[in-house]
Amino acid sequence: MHHSNATYQPAGRRKAEMSRHAQKRSQQRGLGEDQVPIITAYGETEHDGRGGIRYLMTDKAMARLMRALGRNQCIDGLAGAYVVLSADDGTVITVGHRYS
Repeated sequence: MHHSNATYQPAGRRKAEMSRHAQKRSQQRGLGEDQVPIITAYGETEHDGRGGIRYLMTDKAMARLMRALGRNQCIDGLAGAYVVLSADDGTVITVGHRYS
């Protein structure tokens, strides 16, 4: 089940720590660390069943993001992107794109 997040508030958020795995995947998959807060703010959440929380940029999440920030090439590139955070300490476990 997906859940929506609250409104994006970058000033109040602490930068998430990136695991070594997440840093490597970020480079391989073209998702920068600066995109993580946007995905975690606007993405729909679900538990991954392994102690993580997945934030996924679904069509609904993308529409919410575009209403807030407008549409551009960088935002379009977030469609299907996801971030998995540790439920324990908020460390970024991995990032990627979900393709249908």
